[in-house]
Amino acid sequence: MTAEPERQALGAGTPGALLSVDVEEWYHNCWVPEYVEPARRPALPEELERLLPEMLELLDRAGARATFFVLGELAARCAPLLRAARGAGHEIACHGHVHLRANDRSPEAFRADLELARRELEDAVGEPILGFRAPEWSLRDSANPRLRLVAEAGFLYDSSLAPAPGAGSRTNPREVTRFVWPDGTSLIELPPLTWAGELRIPAAGWSARLLPASLLARIAGRASHEGRRPLFVVHPWELVDRGCPGTFTGLARFFHEAGRAGYRGRFEELVHRLAFRETLAEAVGAARTVDEEARAPRADLDATWAAAAPTEVA
Repeated sequence: MTAEPERQALGAGTPGALLSVDVEEWYHNCWVPEYVEPARRPALPEELERLLPEMLELLDRAGARATFFVLGELAARCAPLLRAARGAGHEIACHGHVHLRANDRSPEAFRADLELARRELEDAVGEPILGFRAPEWSLRDSANPRLRLVAEAGFLYDSSLAPAPGAGSRTNPREVTRFVWPDGTSLIELPPLTWAGELRIPAAGWSARLLPASLLARIAGRASHEGRRPLFVVHPWELVDRGCPGTFTGLARFFHEAGRAGYRGRFEELVHRLAFRETLAEAVGAARTVDEEARAPRADLDATWAAAAPTEVA
């Protein structure tokens, strides 16, 4: 059994929110494995060739930068768009080869998926891939032996551990953290932003789609004042103000469709409020251990979040 790693809290580095984009088609839904597994997938409409350019244009208008976690199975098909994203200052990171939950796969299958996806993405963009996020944050907690496999595959950082029950675990870190195993193997974790106190609801997916941009900005502001880097997650298909072009039922339909109406406008407002000036790789480079951080007043935070109202958000 792999030992659970030691945790080293890292400082927030440069203040400001971070944006990540999970690049996948509307049908890459873990609740519908027959849509996810290429060998079982029926013929389905595909939208990324239209949606990715729209996403890049939206971010360009706002001067925002993001990290794009891309499925390896899409790397060759979307290579020109991924290179365009890199040329615009965004980061390309890895979302695995196929959109299957990490915990539904053996460690050996998970390792093979990691290695294949990284090669596919590096071939597509012509440079090293530094970051990984498991589909549906499905590493779940730091005791998962698959987390170490991410480090062994050569990734600098991971963004798969939501500090939220259900999506992850309350025991997962809420701040940027370095995991170190007994033999010195290490991996930096950048967790997604949560809100609502101990309920720990992720500020992503259906819950974020239901909130006004002003409230999300206040949630981000409070996290930053507490020394955490607020990290948001969005999917290109979420910005389409209509239902998906295929059929989902039950929980798959709820998680996919709740809050979709009008979300594009709310997301655009959030981008303009929070700016999003750094990629996740840059944020990792700026992070330092808490012991290394200067104990100086954080007047820079006040300036960064001046546009957000001071309302308390649990």
